[in-house]
Amino acid sequence: MSARPIKIAVMALGGQGGGVLAEWIVKAGERAGYIAQSTSVPGVAQRTGATIYYVELFPKKAADEKGAAPVLALMPAPGDVDIVIAAEQMEAGRALARGFLSACSTLIASTHRIFAIGEKVAMGDGRQDAAAIEEATSRAAGRRLWFDMERVSEESGAALSAVMFGALAASGATPIPRAAFEETIRAGGRGVDRNLKGFAAGFDAAASGVVEAAPASSSPRSSSVTPSPSVAPLVARVDALPEMVRTMALLGVKKVVDFQDPAYGALYLDRLQRVRQLDQAAGGEARSYRLTKEVAKYLALAMAYDDVIRVADLKTRSSRFARFREDVRAVDGQIVQVWEFMHPRIEEACDLLPAPLSNAIMKSGAAKKIFGAVLGRGRRVPTTSLTGFLLLNTLASMRGLRRAGGRYGREQARIDDWLRRIESVLARDYALACEIAGLQRLIKGYGETHERGLASYGKILAALDLIASAPAPAATLARLKDCALKDEHGAALDAALAKLGVKAAA
Repeated sequence: MSARPIKIAVMALGGQGGGVLAEWIVKAGERAGYIAQSTSVPGVAQRTGATIYYVELFPKKAADEKGAAPVLALMPAPGDVDIVIAAEQMEAGRALARGFLSACSTLIASTHRIFAIGEKVAMGDGRQDAAAIEEATSRAAGRRLWFDMERVSEESGAALSAVMFGALAASGATPIPRAAFEETIRAGGRGVDRNLKGFAAGFDAAASGVVEAAPASSSPRSSSVTPSPSVAPLVARVDALPEMVRTMALLGVKKVVDFQDPAYGALYLDRLQRVRQLDQAAGGEARSYRLTKEVAKYLALAMAYDDVIRVADLKTRSSRFARFREDVRAVDGQIVQVWEFMHPRIEEACDLLPAPLSNAIMKSGAAKKIFGAVLGRGRRVPTTSLTGFLLLNTLASMRGLRRAGGRYGREQARIDDWLRRIESVLARDYALACEIAGLQRLIKGYGETHERGLASYGKILAALDLIASAPAPAATLARLKDCALKDEHGAALDAALAKLGVKAAA
């Protein structure tokens, strides 16, 4: 047979409707007079793997003329795919890695990201370079339609598969008429109006080229929003800061006030104002107040540390339950149940107690056994039930007691020490002061994660004098921070410190 099939590969994640899309393509092809075959190779759901759906469409007329059925492939072959549809940006990269893109391919891909498990669990910034993927796929594919399909899906209220189906129809990469695509959706009989709307939105977006991202606001505060009387003085203080610092400072104020109260926000601004004055005296204005911006970011993270009160607060917010309902596309009246796995350790429980009492408990074997028996080895708490919600909501309401706890005192002392170290080196080495400000990023998370980060932070602080005497102090400290974020056991950091002459702790 001289005719050849149209070869289509769909790269999608679990829940993105790749299977539905493949089925629609088969049905549309059959309506347009093609013999269709579809196969799939499933991966593990939720970005530890993904599924490849493969469709081949062969002209039925050509088969009838030869009086023989075509032999269609079960899997895409490298360099021999006509159309690649990627439901997410890195899926386009995966298609490139598998060799599916060539000068003869049409790539239809979404620009949005769903981060992989490996990207999320990285101690530092584990995100892959999306710009590099976009550039590489652009060079590899003969033709490309690239826009934010998730945004179009959300705006139209339709499934992502409907938007991708519309983009395929608009691409002109198949001779199938638009009417056949739309009739396929109607024949499905489920969510017809919504899916047709998503199809039309995807068609229009693909036909017009690229859908631009929504413009970002220059400030996190809308001009139409009037701050409450309790925080208005804080907002006024932020507005008095240099323009290049205001956005980060306002985000910081919002974070620490949300964590505790307006008085805590005032403490944040007191500390930040001190740094801004020192920064200006050190010539920071010519450097766009780089140090002040770094401190504005990391000071907020340090002051809004994760403790059991914070965790309970975040888990019982109405916005979180609303997001769950949106994620599972629950309709009005549909019940959505949420279970939390909670495993607070004795250390987290003692953090809420006054330091003398907390220290006494941690030194007492009997007391630790009692606390351990009460806390158990972890439990599932249904936060959508009255009992589970009240349990965590009561804990979240205890933020007023936080200042009396031993953890609060330790955190504030550490923050003050961190700021003093920045101030001590600022006059002689501006770049090193900025790197010390960024050292705070090592401390994050909750429980054992927090302890590991704090240990790495302490190791680097202990070597700070040695680092300051190195030929390139700022670069040396930056390298040590990167090493600290490479592995959770600290092996890379210990090796880097050993090269500087720091002996590992026994």
